[in-house]
Amino acid sequence: MSDKGQNLDEPDAEVNNERVDNANLGRYFSNTTHTIFDELVSSEKSDAFATVKNPVFDIPTTSPSGFFDNDQELTEPLQTNDFQRDVWIPSENTTKILRTIATSTNGTNSISRELLTMPGLAIQDDMIDPTKGAVLHILGEDEFSNRNILTASDVTQDERGLRNLIQMGCYRAAVNLTGRLLAVYGQGYGKINLPSKHTPNSLQLWFTRLSLLTKLRQIEILENESKAFGNLDKPDMYFIYYPELYGTKPGSMASFSFRLLLAEIPNYYGKSKQTIDNLYQILAIVKRIIKNLKSGLNGDGSELKSNLNKQDDALRLWNGRKCRTLISIVNCSIGMKNYVLANEILENLYSSMEWKKIEAETLMSAIGRVHLILGDVSAAEKQFLITRDTPPSSKVVRELVDRGLMAVAQNAFQEALNCFQNASVLDPSNVMLNNNIAVCLLYTGKLEAAVLLMENAMNRNPVKCLQESVILNLCTLYELHTTHSKQSKLHLLRQINKFKGDSFDIACLQLGT
Repeated sequence: MSDKGQNLDEPDAEVNNERVDNANLGRYFSNTTHTIFDELVSSEKSDAFATVKNPVFDIPTTSPSGFFDNDQELTEPLQTNDFQRDVWIPSENTTKILRTIATSTNGTNSISRELLTMPGLAIQDDMIDPTKGAVLHILGEDEFSNRNILTASDVTQDERGLRNLIQMGCYRAAVNLTGRLLAVYGQGYGKINLPSKHTPNSLQLWFTRLSLLTKLRQIEILENESKAFGNLDKPDMYFIYYPELYGTKPGSMASFSFRLLLAEIPNYYGKSKQTIDNLYQILAIVKRIIKNLKSGLNGDGSELKSNLNKQDDALRLWNGRKCRTLISIVNCSIGMKNYVLANEILENLYSSMEWKKIEAETLMSAIGRVHLILGDVSAAEKQFLITRDTPPSSKVVRELVDRGLMAVAQNAFQEALNCFQNASVLDPSNVMLNNNIAVCLLYTGKLEAAVLLMENAMNRNPVKCLQESVILNLCTLYELHTTHSKQSKLHLLRQINKFKGDSFDIACLQLGT
């Protein structure tokens, strides 16, 4: 699983020349990330709309991170050589150690254990499928027999099998398989703090595993297993540490996406400031690499020996990575409710580069949504580049959604409903729009219509619509609609049992105990 193949879930991603479908792990397996702009108010913020229990509005997945489409780095093999893609600037101490290794006879160096990366699994047993247990307990053996999903033992014991599990939404089984594969590298259970050799493949396995644990919200395991990697700066994270395998090849074996993931992980266990510090450290190195490239050098500061035309490709690559890092900082700062920092970064990002028209409009829209979170509708209007006095374009979903969100901020739910419905005509399969329409129907006193809308969407495309946030909204609508909501929820459980993998959080059904 090389850095070239890190987009395991995108439709256009190619891994070992095989195409895989979207497995909804875009946050870590693609070069775009899930951001605060993917949901204006998350379902965890129960005070978002005090008049109802849980239903929340979503906004489209178009976000600043979407400026660089998922394939920005996937096209690297055709444009950017491995050297420029693997470039990283080690710390001063690590640089000294690597220089010593590079100038010594193979096998004559002994590195202190404290300077090695020594990861291992924090759990011995396989993760289990919670839906199976719930279905057996609540619906009985007959319904349980309809459960037919892949486990780690049902696929080939390699990266191909891992991709199949992810594609099918079997993230727990995928975690189990990563554990088996990492054991081959001497990094299985009980191996934390024991030396082992690393390769780009083993690090990609760890990247995949930690990404899955993040998606599954297995925070304790995530924290314990990620700590060994630090900031990926220890000597054994670089090719040159293994001269017998890679000769004098420079660069880091760890992908840039792995760096971002490790930087963000502390945010999940309550250390947001550490995440911000980590991301700014990455940003500082990225800026140094860009400065070197602009000065006619290689990214690591060494003398340029390759074709000058490749320098432009490298600059595009690293400018893209700079933007990805900035967007990660925006995400974290909004999570900390530091909207001033988020807005400042987004505005600087907008003014610091030349954007295509659609990219610039998307960024302005994102800035406007930050103002909406702050309740500043007039400032949001200016960023959205629309006014209430002008009719919306009949062809732009984003503009209609922006207008709908502004109307929500002003409690004008009928106006918001009209905007979302018009957008849905243009994009009828958009789950976010159906969700927003249903919530607007609720606020305009049409509860039964809201339930019917979401049920119809669920029946038309259960695979796409069976999302935890959508199910949570629908179950809340059921509770508001009738005192006999349990049967409707059990029907949803049957659909989840039939169509979803082992990663679904059935707590969103609110079935109680």
